[in-house]
Amino acid sequence: MLKARLTEEERYGIIIILAVIVLLVSMLVLNYFLSGGDKAAIVEKNKEKTIILTQAKQGAAPAPQKLPPPKSVVSTVRDAIKQGNYSTVYMEINKVPKGSPEYEELRKLVAEETQKRKAPGVRKEAAVSPSAPIRYFDESTPRDRTSDAVYVYFVDVSGTLMPRFCIQVAAKRPLGITGFTIAADNRSIKINASSVKFENTGKGVAEWYDVPLDRNTYDAVQAMIKAKKVTLTIVGSRGNKSRDVTGSERKGMRNILDGYAALGGNLSYLGDIKPLTSPPKKR
Repeated sequence: MLKARLTEEERYGIIIILAVIVLLVSMLVLNYFLSGGDKAAIVEKNKEKTIILTQAKQGAAPAPQKLPPPKSVVSTVRDAIKQGNYSTVYMEINKVPKGSPEYEELRKLVAEETQKRKAPGVRKEAAVSPSAPIRYFDESTPRDRTSDAVYVYFVDVSGTLMPRFCIQVAAKRPLGITGFTIAADNRSIKINASSVKFENTGKGVAEWYDVPLDRNTYDAVQAMIKAKKVTLTIVGSRGNKSRDVTGSERKGMRNILDGYAALGGNLSYLGDIKPLTSPPKKR
């Protein structure tokens, strides 16, 4: 039979065991409730994030719609095309951001119109070597150095069109060219020839000044095209030589400028320039 009373040591042992059991049970219960609370909090936070994202999507501003080009630009482009002023056409198109649908729309308009109105008299000269640029001349421009000529042409270098200005002189002896004076009606324009090339021909010597079209030479070309009478004076260290610039030479300059613009050439690098407004009068 069991003893009626437990000893003092036995009572303490039972108390300790019960305390340990109660502590373990309490920790398990507490952990259960705490874990459940964390999960609820996480679920609640996820719900809040979902609500915030949904509201953000619903309240997001609609994508800005691209506006058509201003009517003034379209009208100016159409009028310039009708007049054949392609310099104005491309200056106006450059006011619209490149790559935008509006820019492409205007480019398409120009392409359609220029296809209908190809500049007459402009001929393409194939490159003499793979590294040489393709050149575009007017039909009236001489292709050798045995005659006097003043003209504009442009070259295609890897898809980039660049206009150039040239004055060439044929003589029995070199003039030692230092510059030119162009008298267009009552206006006088001077051009300093910083670099002049020359070569011997079967009839004598040819000298020529061939440079990229800049603001001064562009103004000279415009003045020659618009004037009724143009006189070109070649100034040299060994003497001067003067002659009248022919109507075919001036018409050729006009043809080249129109052809340059029709093929996508741009004169905006010259700054604020005034386009030609009327064709040269027949002589």
